[in-house]
Formats: sequence, C-alpha cells, structure tokens
Amino acid sequence: MTQGAGGRKRPALAPLRPRSMLFTLYGDYAYPSGRAIGLRAIVAMAARLGIGEVAVRSAIARLARQGWLHAEKHGRRALYGLTDAGRRLIDEGTQRIYRPSSTKWTGSWCLLTYSIPESRRSLRDRMRRQLAWLGFGAMGGGAYASPRAVSDEAQDLLRTHGVEPFARIFRAELRGSPGSDVDLVRACWDLASIGRRYRAFETHYAPLFARDKRRLRAGQLPDADAFVVRFALTHDFRRFPFIDPDLPRELVPRGWPGFRARSLFERYHALLTDGAWRYFGSVADGD
Repeated sequence: MTQGAGGRKRPALAPLRPRSMLFTLYGDYAYPSGRAIGLRAIVAMAARLGIGEVAVRSAIARLARQGWLHAEKHGRRALYGLTDAGRRLIDEGTQRIYRPSSTKWTGSWCLLTYSIPESRRSLRDRMRRQLAWLGFGAMGGGAYASPRAVSDEAQDLLRTHGVEPFARIFRAELRGSPGSDVDLVRACWDLASIGRRYRAFETHYAPLFARDKRRLRAGQLPDADAFVVRFALTHDFRRFPFIDPDLPRELVPRGWPGFRARSLFERYHALLTDGAWRYFGSVADGD
C-alpha cells in the first residue's frame, strides 16, 4: 500500500498523482454522470485519497491550460467539466480499460511503417507512445505490428499528427518466413515482464477483494472506503493498456495472468460500484 496524507495508508500499488487522480475522477464518475464538479468537492474527494488541496488546485489549473478541463461559472462558484478534447481522451481510455477486444483472432496483422524526418524527433517519440496505446509492438526499423484490426485508429493518429505522407498501413499474414506468429509476439513485446505486472496486481488485490466481500455481506463496508479502494483499483489497472496490447488467446502463453487480473478487476470494481457512487454523489451534491 502507498502512504497518503497524514500517514494514512492507501490501497493503490502505484502512487496516485494529482493529474492521474483527476483523470480517473472524471473518467469513472463525472463523465459517466454527465456533470461538472465544484472545486470544494474535488478537494474533499482528493483529501480522502491522500492528496492535498494545493496540489489539486495546481493540477486543475494545469489541465485547464492544456485544454482538458474548463470552468463553468454558476454565480460565485466555478464547476469544472471536461472539454471536447477531454471527453475524447476519456473515451479512448474507457474503450481499452472497460471494453477489451473479445473477438477471435483472424490470423491477420495490422502493420504500420513510417519514416518521420529527424527534424521531428519529438513527434516520433509521441507517436511511439500512442502506437503502444493502440496495441502496436515495435518490430524495428520504424515498423510496428498489431494483431488487432486497428487500421482506422492508426489512420486517425497519423492524420492528427500530420504525418500521413511519411507512413503506410498494411494488413498482412505471416507466411513463408522463419518463425511463427508467436515468435513475432515475443519479438515485439516482453510478455514475461507484462505477466509479472499482472501477477503483482492479482497478488495485491485478491486478498482485498476477499476482505471487502466479507465486509459488504456484513454491512460493514462504508461508502467512503468503497470509493477509495475502487479508485485505487482503477488507477492501477488503467496502466496495463500502456504495456499490454490486448493479445488474443491464440498468441499468449497458457495460463496468461492477464485474463485472471482482468476478471479480478471487473468483479472487484462491480462489488464496490454502488457504494463508491453513493459517496461521490453525496460529496458532489453537497458542494
């Protein structure tokens, strides 16, 4: 567990930073409810998560300057809501976290190649990060592969960054070359490292899940606790789409821990949802 404000322990594996806290708050609560949130309510919920007021105010101002949040004046109060860009960002994250691909693999790969000029190196770095988010793995030499049908998303990414003239997208099957599809996966992704991260998630949250099932049955799980733990659970799980390409079952090792971790996440998340939403509503409505 991580240490929060005032020495209180938090259930998250990874430290919860103000920026990440705000994106999780809006993605899991404000956006689904279609509402903006008052500053006092945000500060109160952040305090419950171990984040101080000064850090929260600074993060809100920064996200507003960057175009993710905007302030809505209601008399002397300011409510903060997502901009169109912020909603698009949340939609992309929600797609990967809550709606993973479940279709059977067709045996085809989506290949992307690009050769972006050296003068635009910083753009190349951003492209690599965003391609990883889409589930592409680096083959080397500016070539990337994904076993998912993500050509439309990749085309949108190229268009957004204005690099369409420097890139090509193909659909391909691996034939007549050394190695197999599984060998290509091993070359593009470090499955051993990803698997260790999933096992750490499972080891950490499985006992908490069992504990909170008992607490809920006994009527001893406060709504505030449900909110804090659900927040930590989501915060830790939302890191996996950055490293895991959501490979189909045909391409992962037998007993892949990612499937168990996702099942644990979904069951624990559902267990905490009613109480967490009650807590969010009570604080947001009381501002």
